[in-house]
Amino acid sequence: MNVALVVIAYNRLKAVERLLGSLSAADYGHDKVDLIISVDKSKTDSVEVFADNFEWKHGEKRVVKHAENMGLRNHIMSQGRLFDQYESLVILEDDIVVAPGFYYFVTQAIEKYSGEDGIAGISLYSFSMNYQRQIPFTPVKTEYDAFFMKCAMSWGQVWMKKQWLAFHEWYEDNKDFKYSAEIPSCLFTWPESSWLKYHTRYCIENNKYFVYPYCSLTTDFSDVGTHNPDSDNDTVYQVPLQYGNKTEYNLPDLAPGAVRYDGFFEYEGLYSSLGLSADECSIDINGGKGNCGNKRYWLTSSLARYKVLASYGMKIRPAEMNVVMRIPGEDIFLYDTLAAGQMPVKTSRKKLVLFNYHIQNVVSFIRIYGAGAFFPDMIKNFFRKLALKIKRH
Repeated sequence: MNVALVVIAYNRLKAVERLLGSLSAADYGHDKVDLIISVDKSKTDSVEVFADNFEWKHGEKRVVKHAENMGLRNHIMSQGRLFDQYESLVILEDDIVVAPGFYYFVTQAIEKYSGEDGIAGISLYSFSMNYQRQIPFTPVKTEYDAFFMKCAMSWGQVWMKKQWLAFHEWYEDNKDFKYSAEIPSCLFTWPESSWLKYHTRYCIENNKYFVYPYCSLTTDFSDVGTHNPDSDNDTVYQVPLQYGNKTEYNLPDLAPGAVRYDGFFEYEGLYSSLGLSADECSIDINGGKGNCGNKRYWLTSSLARYKVLASYGMKIRPAEMNVVMRIPGEDIFLYDTLAAGQMPVKTSRKKLVLFNYHIQNVVSFIRIYGAGAFFPDMIKNFFRKLALKIKRH
């Protein structure tokens, strides 16, 4: 299989050593796999020296040393030139490690999805956290080893030539990252150096999916760097790796019945459960999407003064299964936004927080996480308004 491993490096020597160590220890079967270490220009040459001396036993090694600093977005996007030589690329930023058997997932996923127009890429990382809402994320489980999301990935991903060229063509025409309610709001706070926000926007606007493994093949160390200047002690995005001798993966077709999530981490299978289409209903169980597109029907955990057509509890996990299984309760509501109604009595916000964090009551939550974690939106809005007042004066 014509695939290369591409390590994206800058000035984090320890991170590069850690990643290359995990790659060296991985199982590639009988394949010879090329390794390309691309080093952006920095104030030190320690990474370049280490890369030159690193021994790669699984194929050919090449070290690319950039004479000028490109910045992360340009550095990543420039790797597309390698498609002149390879059909697929495994792009690995330096603050991750790979699972020993990651390559088996890579090759089988490429074989399965390289001709699929609805797939934009393959993720090696699997979320345990919804980064948009900072709440735990657990996808609906099936007999398969993977599912689909309209979220691109930077902590280990596979680019396939056909799909990447389609994205790159779109990217060249969409470098102005204009606001849209269809895009998660947090992406508009990401820096100009982010390439990931473009790939995620591409997926959302073009109805494309990334393939995600249920059990992660990479994990992230959040080392201090360009996008993480504060601390290298952050373990929020550390996830369990796939260990053991797993060499065969059961991969699903991108079919209507497959487990698919949108760009807001909302389960698209709920449309069929409700007998509604995406054109007429907004799914918003996480409470971060709102009634996106001003649809008539709105399935949400938020409280609103609309007519409640149905309501569901918050008893089983993941939360969306309460709708699928019609679990009774007053925690998730299906509104008809064309009809006024009474505000639901019960505080679904409280129930959702306790449900997400596996806490029995508010007292326990505040003792563990602090009051600020229980009222994040209230505190965020307060400081946002305060900042606007300061700016005006």
